[in-house]
Amino acid sequence: MNSDLDYERDTQDTKPSTPTKEFSVGSLIKRVDEYQRRDHMETIETLTTDNSLLQHVIVKYQKNWCLTIEILEKTHQAVLTLQKALEHCIDEDIAAERQWLAFWGIKKECTTRQNYSPAGWI
Repeated sequence: MNSDLDYERDTQDTKPSTPTKEFSVGSLIKRVDEYQRRDHMETIETLTTDNSLLQHVIVKYQKNWCLTIEILEKTHQAVLTLQKALEHCIDEDIAAERQWLAFWGIKKECTTRQNYSPAGWI
């Protein structure tokens, strides 16, 4: 009988002195859920930041597009003004030639703007 007591003492001494953490399926599921939630939050934060940056880029391109259209309209108006000025210049040139020829008494058909094409010089 004495040997049984010795065996019990030996087995008691072999137990670890620090308590071990018991892992359960529930705690494992909880940790996985927390990890996934954290991962989802990081993904949402990244996507939100990227979306914000893209919105700023879109606004910038829209402003540049509006400025481009404005420049195009101003350029078109400038072209129309230049065409009118060129027509006026040609009319004045024809009138001056008529007066010059009339001053010298030369009878000649005056040139006209028939060959002039407003968009031909562009």
